[in-house]
Amino acid sequence: MSKSVVVIGKGPSVLKSTVEFIESFDDVAICNFPPIENYEEYIGTKADYHFFNAHDPNPYKREILDNLGLKVIYNTHHVPHNGFESSFPKHSFSYSPNFGQLTVKLIEEQYGFHPSTGTQAFYHFAKSEEYDTIGLVGFDFFKVGEKGYYYPPSEVQPSLKYLYSKEGTTPFDANGTRIQENLHNSEKSEKLVYDMIEKYNKKLRVVE
Repeated sequence: MSKSVVVIGKGPSVLKSTVEFIESFDDVAICNFPPIENYEEYIGTKADYHFFNAHDPNPYKREILDNLGLKVIYNTHHVPHNGFESSFPKHSFSYSPNFGQLTVKLIEEQYGFHPSTGTQAFYHFAKSEEYDTIGLVGFDFFKVGEKGYYYPPSEVQPSLKYLYSKEGTTPFDANGTRIQENLHNSEKSEKLVYDMIEKYNKKLRVVE
């Protein structure tokens, strides 16, 4: 029997989601530690999969992590990373340190851009025979002129603070609006999603 999975990104459309929408899927995947505390009504508190850059961890509080129920973790950095204990202490999961190395290369060759963590997660599920329906929440494709994240700059994880500038010299302004295109390429990212939905005959449910 085919299953459904929802992939939760960090775009502003997260705030149009509901926990009821998230719970309507069989499985849940999160990308790069999306803030959960105070956003439970939009994305819930459970996840089966976590796709993240293991070279750039931003760990959850222990109580949040204990409650997630994660089963599988993927490193989406193009360089393999064997350790994830700093982000997931005293937990045991299935872990793929080489996922990004393979997936980034495939997407760069097939679609001509460097994929984000969310794009890699979508790519993985689109090619999987286990799932016939994919949901996307917080997939806003890094469009210039729009908010980058569903949460304010004050809640951006420490490792990403450098992306913000009052002088307009970095990808986001001080209010969290994207002012520069990035290497993930908004048009190509969006095209990949709809191309793969058609190619693999998947059903798509999107919060936008």
